[in-house]
This record gives sequence, C-alpha cells and structure tokens, in this order.
Amino acid sequence: MYCGIDLLAAEVGNTVEASVSDCMDHCSWFQPRCFGVTYYTQNQTCSYKGDGVNSTMLSTSKSDNVNVNSAIAYANQMVALDGTCPYQNNSVIETSEGMPFRIVCDQDMAGWGDYFPWGYDYRPHTETMSECMEICSQAHPLCLGVSWNSDLSAGFGNCYLKNSQNGSLSSDTIHTHSALVNLPSLDACDSVSDPQQIFSNDKTFNVTCFEGRVGSSNITSVYSANITGCIDECATYNGTESCLAVFYDNSFDDGFENCYLLNDTGTEIAPLNSTYAELVSSDNSTSTSTPDSSDNSSSSKAWVAGPVVGAVAAVTIVALGFLWWRRRAGRRQDTKFTPIELDQSPPPHKPVELSGLSQNRVPEMDGETVVRHELA
Repeated sequence: MYCGIDLLAAEVGNTVEASVSDCMDHCSWFQPRCFGVTYYTQNQTCSYKGDGVNSTMLSTSKSDNVNVNSAIAYANQMVALDGTCPYQNNSVIETSEGMPFRIVCDQDMAGWGDYFPWGYDYRPHTETMSECMEICSQAHPLCLGVSWNSDLSAGFGNCYLKNSQNGSLSSDTIHTHSALVNLPSLDACDSVSDPQQIFSNDKTFNVTCFEGRVGSSNITSVYSANITGCIDECATYNGTESCLAVFYDNSFDDGFENCYLLNDTGTEIAPLNSTYAELVSSDNSTSTSTPDSSDNSSSSKAWVAGPVVGAVAAVTIVALGFLWWRRRAGRRQDTKFTPIELDQSPPPHKPVELSGLSQNRVPEMDGETVVRHELA
C-alpha cells in the first residue's frame, strides 16, 4: 500500500468504490485481470492497472500525489497454476460432505448463473479445483456447479460459483475446468406415514411437516440425508450453545447443507417441503421449556427459516502490498433450481481431504447490484 502516491501505469478500467479497500477487493476479480490500483479519494474513483505494473511506476511528483492512494499486487500471486485437469473427465467426485460433482475437463460454464453466495461479495480464489468445489458445497443459497480457471488469465478470483444449470458448456482458450452438481433425491415430509416423535441420544423431538421458523438463529448447518440424521446432529451437539430444534430443508433450496441446528424455537411459519423438529424432553429433564420467541425476534436475518449467518471479519490493509482477497458479506439471491440427471456415470470417489474451510457466518447484504463477469 502506497499512501499519498499515484501509480502512473496504463488504466484497464475504472469504477466508483466507497474505499480503497473496496477498490483493491474489486481488482481481485476485475476483467481484464488487474495487477494494481490507484484510488482517488476526492471522487472515489478506482483505477485498475494491467499487466507489467511495478514500483518504478510510482509518481515522485508532489502535484500527482494529492488525495490519492495506490497498491500493487505481489507478482507471485498471479502466477498460473497447473492447468492439467485434476480429475478424469466425466468422473464423479464427492466433496468432504458428500456433495457429488460430475467433472467436465477443459470446458467453461460461461453464460450460466454466476453468483456470490452469502459470505462473499467478491469471487473467491482457490489453489485447487477441489477447494472450489468445497466452497460450492458449503454455499447458501444452493450452488449447482463451478468453473475453475487454473491459469488466472481471467483474474485472481478464479473460482466461479454457479446457481443455474441452464446453459451449454464451451471450450475456451483459457484453462478452465468445470464441475456440475448432481443432487441426491430427498423425500418430502409425510405427516401421515412419518413418525410424530423421534428419539435420539435419550432426547425426544416432536416432528412437524411443512413448518419453518422465524426468530431463531442457526448454530450451524450440515448435510443430512434425512430428518432422523438431522435430529441426531442436534441430539449429540455439544457446542457452547444448546441445540433446541432443527429445520430440515427437504428441497435443498438454501444449500446442500440442509440441516440447520437452532438455538431458539422462534415462531411458526409454513414454507414448502421442509420439516421442523423441536426438543421436548431429555434424559435429565421431563420437558424442555420453549424460550420466549420475542427475545430473538430479529435474529433470523438471512431467510425465514434456515440459514442465519453472523458477522464478517474486519477489513485489513497490509502496509507492504495487498493480500486483498477475502470473503466478506454476501447477498441472498432467491432462485429455484432443478438438478441435472447423470446417466451411466462412474461410481463416486472421495478426493484427498482438504483442511477445513472457514464457515464464517455473515449477515444478509443489501440489494445493491454488483457487476459480475463471466469467463469469456
């Protein structure tokens, strides 16, 4: 970061940004790819600089260096990654949580629903395609595919998350590999045949079909193949907060992690294709009281019954340069999806386990439009 110094390099584009940190963030996924910025504080203009930018282009003239700050990316951050497709073409690979992807080597999903899930308002960067798929599996609302640009030719933000499968794959001159989600089938809740109570870990839960909650906060979310497994997660949860209920999304609309552990019972609503289960007794008590829903009436911010996410980390500007790209507050996009069918696909294989990805919970963003760019 160069405070009070202009960067006299050719501009490849500009936008209006609220701060120099926003300017640097936008550079991370700007197209054509960006290697540096100059931010003019007087009119909040962010000027993006292209390939070849270096510190010799910093101005030494006092007249240039008024109401201006600049930053240059480390050159080694923009070095192309291995362009070889990391998996066999058309193979099925599962993430650590079991989300299945069909691999499509050397193909781009350009024109498909490029979106930023909650927790992101800039496109993420990953060193591997597997990491990109892991982010997709943890995304809310539902992510249905990824395109991963290995050579960074479209910018540092090289993991393109997709919320649609309505498009066609295309070959491209840049190194891009794609993966399409094939969602498992889940049965709808059946109030006639399904049990009204489920017992797990010496705890009793009342089960209600087609019911959601407002005014309740999520402790965490995980994938579960059925309501019984979701209740087991709650019954065995030993975190700092008590799990008092679960919301189970039978539709996956809000993400592959469709089992939401709740720390409050909130107030009843009736969304479609969902199941609610509330703890009513445990081994050390005959009943569990229902907390006053008014105490947490505003805690469910991200949606009416499921994902509720916490605060983002504060933005930090590094003095010697910028390691800019990070996850920040995201926006909800209400879109319904139809999973694809995979025919005659090979059996799934587990990839090498990755170190745990951050699951920072974030508040829902406002409706301000962010321009997004597809791979050309």
